Amino acid sequence: MFCKVTIISSMRFALLDNQRIEATPRAVGSCPSCKADMVARCGTKKNWHWAHRGRRHCDHWWENETEWHRTWKNQFSSDWQEVSARDETGELHIADIKTPNGLTIEFQHSAIKLGEVVKRTNFYGQVIWIIDATRRPTDAIQYERMLEDNYPERFDGVDIYTVYYEETRLLKEWGALGVIVGFDYGGDNLCLLTAAQGYSRYLFDFPKAEFVRRVIEGKPLPVVQFAKPVQRRYRRRRL
Repeated sequence: MFCKVTIISSMRFALLDNQRIEATPRAVGSCPSCKADMVARCGTKKNWHWAHRGRRHCDHWWENETEWHRTWKNQFSSDWQEVSARDETGELHIADIKTPNGLTIEFQHSAIKLGEVVKRTNFYGQVIWIIDATRRPTDAIQYERMLEDNYPERFDGVDIYTVYYEETRLLKEWGALGVIVGFDYGGDNLCLLTAAQGYSRYLFDFPKAEFVRRVIEGKPLPVVQFAKPVQRRYRRRRL
């Protein structure tokens, strides 16, 4: 269902006669956000996509898409994809997914500075970050070693790990954010990270299909609501 292919693309949609359209050969359109002219890129090596004509992308937060991005976004309605809004300064930002309930989902493949993550999180408010955890091979190794060093607590039918928030490189990068973060290691489950107490964090596997279903139906993730803190000592691992 979710494959890992590093094919780079840009925006999926442009506007033609106020209708969102996808790129096709010789199509014309404008950017739904900044209204600039868009060029349809329809080659054989990359996903068909739209690119701004003669200028950088109108949202400096925007990350060029991989097939990983596109596959995730296609799990949701096209009306929820690439939704733009302006901050208090008038600067434009485009959410990967924005639901009618106000939830934003951001899919992040490339490296990103913590300061920018915090700015985006503060701007969107209700946001879930999904991280491509296959980009660095060592992240999966560190993840497996961390689970070997911890014992899960069974709660509501789910194995919940309470881990130190800097125990791996990914946790150091994302563990202090204070919102739900999903690490995608390429399987059928997301590894969901939620805040616990102090330096502790909850970590548990959650099916991707169920995650998508709950977002579409506007339902919360039940394990996050009912999990309880577990007191445990943690060994800091050298990364």
